[in-house]
Amino acid sequence: MKKIILFGLVSMIISVVAGCDLFSTSISLPSSSGTTNSNDKLAELNVLVFETPNLTAQYWDDAIKRFTDKHPNIKINKVVSPDIDRTKYAKQLLATGQLPDVLMSINVQEFLSSNSLLPFDEKYVSQVPGAMSNAINGKVYQLPWGAQTIPFIYYNKKMFADAGIVEPKTWSEFVNVVAKLQESGVTPLLNGGAKDPWASTLLLDGIISTDVFTKEPNWVNKRKKGEVKFSDPLFKNAVLKWKSLYETKSFNADGLSIGYLQLQDAFLKGKGAMYPMGSWFVASADAQNDIDVGVFPIPTDDGSIVIPYSVSGPPSISATTKFPEAAQMFAAEFVTDAETVVAIVKSDAEIPLDGQTIEYQYSPLFQRVIDLIKVGNKVNAFSWENGDAAMIAGMVDVVNKTAQNIILGNSVDLELAALDAKWDEISTHIK
Repeated sequence: MKKIILFGLVSMIISVVAGCDLFSTSISLPSSSGTTNSNDKLAELNVLVFETPNLTAQYWDDAIKRFTDKHPNIKINKVVSPDIDRTKYAKQLLATGQLPDVLMSINVQEFLSSNSLLPFDEKYVSQVPGAMSNAINGKVYQLPWGAQTIPFIYYNKKMFADAGIVEPKTWSEFVNVVAKLQESGVTPLLNGGAKDPWASTLLLDGIISTDVFTKEPNWVNKRKKGEVKFSDPLFKNAVLKWKSLYETKSFNADGLSIGYLQLQDAFLKGKGAMYPMGSWFVASADAQNDIDVGVFPIPTDDGSIVIPYSVSGPPSISATTKFPEAAQMFAAEFVTDAETVVAIVKSDAEIPLDGQTIEYQYSPLFQRVIDLIKVGNKVNAFSWENGDAAMIAGMVDVVNKTAQNIILGNSVDLELAALDAKWDEISTHIK
C-alpha cells in the first residue's frame, strides 16, 4: 500500500494498464486546509473499533494518529469491541447510555428505529466516492471506504492438482469437483459457526446472491412490500442447492463448533480444499507461505460470472454526540485519507471504489479478484446489503440462525416458513 496523499479536490483520469496488476481510479479527497488546524474547536471523541488479524490495533492507532496530528485540538479515545461483533457491542453500549461518538462498521439498520445515528451533512457525503449508494431514504448514515466480494471460493491449488481437477464454472462442475475431492480423501469444503454464526452462512449467501438476485435484483425490497417470500420456489431452490452439500457430507463435521479464526486457520493448515469467504481473506492468504491459494466465483447453473458485491464502510455517527462537526470531519477524513485507504487495501484486501486513487502492486491472488470483478455481473451480497437495499433490522441474525438450524437437519420448508413469519412480525413492530 504505497501512498498518494492528495490535498484539495483533485480529478484524475482512470488509468488501467491491461495485464498489469496496478489498479487506479480517481478520487476527490476533502481539503485539509493545512496541517495544524489550530482553529479546530476543542473536542473529545470516543471511537468504537474492532480488531481482527487483518485490522490490528496498530492499523487503527496509525489511522487515528494521522488525524490527530492534523487536528491536535481533537482527542480520540479508542473503544475496542470485545469481539468481532461490533454491532452487538454497540447495542449494549447504547442500552447503557454509552454509545460512542463514532462507530466503525456497524449494521446501520439495527440503530435506525431508535434514531441513534446522525445522518451525515451533504458537505461530507460529497467528499466520499459512492457514499450515496448506501443512502437510506436519501440520508447517509455510514461512509464507505471500499467494497468486498462476499463470498468467493478460495481453494488449495495442490489439493486440486492432486485430485486432477480444475476450477469449476458451472454448478454441475462444482458438484463433480466436490465428489472427486471426497474420493481423494480430502474434505471438500470448510465452514464455521460457533460464536460467529455468519461464518456458517457465507456459501449460502453466495448461492442466494447468484441464483436469486440475478433474477430478482430488488428481491429484498420486494420482500419489504410483501411481493415475494423466503418460501417461494426461487429462494427455496437456492437453499436446497446449499443443503445438498451437507447431505453429501461435503463440509467439515465440526463446523458449528469452530469460530471464524479457527475456520481460517483450518484452511491455511490444509484441513480442507475449499473455503467460501469474503475478499478480505486475500490479505491473510498473501501473508502466509504454507499453501498456494486460488480463487473462483460461486459457480452458476449456466457458467456466467456473478459477483456478490458489497460497498461498505466503517464510520457512523451517534445522534447524541456532543461534537457532531468534529465527529463527521473525523469520519470523512478517515475514509478518504490516502494512507488510510491504502492501508485498508493492504491489510484487509478492501477493493477500491470507483473514484479512488491508490497506488498498490497487487499480488496474483488479489489481481485475480480484481479481474473477476471487472468481467462479472455485480449483484448485492445477500445478508450484506447496505442502504435502502438492506434487510430490516434483526433479520440478518435470524437468517444466520435459520441456516444453522438447517445444517442441524431441520426441514427447509419449516425453517423458511418460520423466516417469513419472523420477517412479518418484525415488520409489524417497525411500522
